[in-house]
Parts: sequence; structure tokens; C-alpha cells
Amino acid sequence: MTWLRTLILIVLVALAGTAAAGSKDSKDSKDSKAVTDYVLGTGDVLQLNVWQVPSLDRQVTVRPDGMIVLPMTGEIRAAGRTMKQLEQDIVSRLRDFNRNVTSVSLTVTEYQSRSIYVLGRVLKPGKYSYAEPINLFDLIREAGGFSDDALRTRVKLVHRDGSDESIEYANVDLALNTGTLDKLPKVQAGDTVLISKRGAAFAGNDGVQLIGAVRAPSIYPLEDVNDLVGILLLAGGPTEIANLEHVRLIRDDPARGSVAREVNVKAFLEKGQASENPTLEPGDTVFVPSRPPSGGWLRGLRTVSLALGTIASGIALYYAVTN
Repeated sequence: MTWLRTLILIVLVALAGTAAAGSKDSKDSKDSKAVTDYVLGTGDVLQLNVWQVPSLDRQVTVRPDGMIVLPMTGEIRAAGRTMKQLEQDIVSRLRDFNRNVTSVSLTVTEYQSRSIYVLGRVLKPGKYSYAEPINLFDLIREAGGFSDDALRTRVKLVHRDGSDESIEYANVDLALNTGTLDKLPKVQAGDTVLISKRGAAFAGNDGVQLIGAVRAPSIYPLEDVNDLVGILLLAGGPTEIANLEHVRLIRDDPARGSVAREVNVKAFLEKGQASENPTLEPGDTVFVPSRPPSGGWLRGLRTVSLALGTIASGIALYYAVTN
């Protein structure tokens, strides 16, 4: 009956292949649905393809006010909508100008609204994107794990919800030793995780954490520079959409906990108001918010931020006059 066993084996292999294919199709279907149902957020970068009019193909970014701008249609709200909803809206608007347009395709090339920064003593610091909140330990592992000199007992999390920030600390070493990694905080879009150097002053923080609308968010040491504008320069300057009128300086106070102060850096740059360029302390966190590009002084700031030598010269001149 060897032939019968062989036949049975062939049937089983065929059934297994069918089941695997079905499983893959189901997964692909779920993945496709997840992409279609993804709710867009500010900072997301989208690739638009208009099949009937390829000249309209382009890459667009969801601005901080939630809008995108397309030729002919002008501004369209994107943030808070699914990909499918936005595609339907774009088709509807384009058809007002060209009746040949019947479909468009959107692809998210960068999930900026889902970005989480991991800075400090990890092997791969940088920006990471997730559609859903992630466990702190899993995020650190994704960033290559702790470096040898990392302070694992006091990992700092900066949570951001709109213009509000809060700070939380986590003892990853304790969670590892007690097997309670699942109890560590969840990290979600907009958060920043800061791992300091072991043995540094101020609860393990040996520099200033700079996050938000700057060209190179990171932890910067307070060595030759210890003022807010100086640290901004170290970070490559503000981005073109930085809101320098409402910069937030967050400082840990032993008596009151985390205290946030709003700083108008614009007033310092334009009018030389020294109070709006405070001296920083180790452990401070500076958050530079974003806003939509506009005219006036912000256009000038764009030019200035691209020519950091000009900024530095102006600041040096101000110091020379006031000191």
C-alpha cells in the first residue's frame, strides 16, 4: 500500500499549501484594511498618484494645521481622516476641474505623526514610528538596547499631548529583575524617551534634551554653550515651521515636580530681550512646537535658520553690547 501512503502525503501537502495561502491572503487583507483605516496625522508624508493625470503626481506633507495643498484644489483637510476618505475627497475636487479623473492612490511614505524619539545612551538613537503604543522595553530593544554606560534605573519619558507635556520615569532594571517588563509604561506617538549616562548629576541627566521642531533633536551637553538659543544652534537651528514664540522649557523641581515655562525666543532674536534666552541646567527639556508656514518674520527666520553663521553673529553682537 505504498502508493496509498504516497497519495495521502500528496493530499496533506496540498491541503497545507492551501491553508498557508489562505492564511497569507487573510493577513494581506488585514494589512490592506489597516492601511486603508489608518487615520492621518500632522507630519505624515504622502505620495499621491493620479492615474489619469500623471502630471499631478506628487509628494505632500500634512501640515501642523492638518491640511495639505494640491494644485487646483488648494487646501484639503487630511489630519483626522482615513486614507480612503481623503482619496475620495481628492477625486471629488479634482473632477471639478478635470472630468477624466476617476481615481487616485495615496501611500504614506513617512508616518511622522507616529514618531517616537529615543535619545541618549542606546545603540541606535533616533526616530521610530509605530501605528500603536509600544512597551518601553520593546522600544529600547528596537533602538539596539542600552549602551554600557546607560542609567537603566531612571529612564525619562516625555509625553506630549498637543501643547501639553508631562514627564514620567521608569526603572527598567527593576522590571528586568522582577520579570515585570509588561508593567513598564507604554510609549506612543509624540513621546520622547531619554536615557541618560550613569553617574551624571541631576538624577542621571547630563545635558539638555531638545525635542520638537529643530533640525537635530537630541541630548546636548552644557559645556561651551548653556543658554537656550545656543542650544538651538547646536541642534542646527529651528525648522521652517518652528513656533519660536511658544517654546517650552521643562525643568524638574524637587518640591513641585516638573515645571514648564513658556519662552518667547522670537522676542530675543528680534528685540534682544535677555529674559527670553534663559540659562539652562542639566536635566532640562526644551520643546519647540510647530505651526503652519506663514509670511512675515517666519519667512525671514527660514533664511536665517539656513545661514546659522548669521544667527551666531547676531547673537555674538548682542552679547558684546549687553555684557
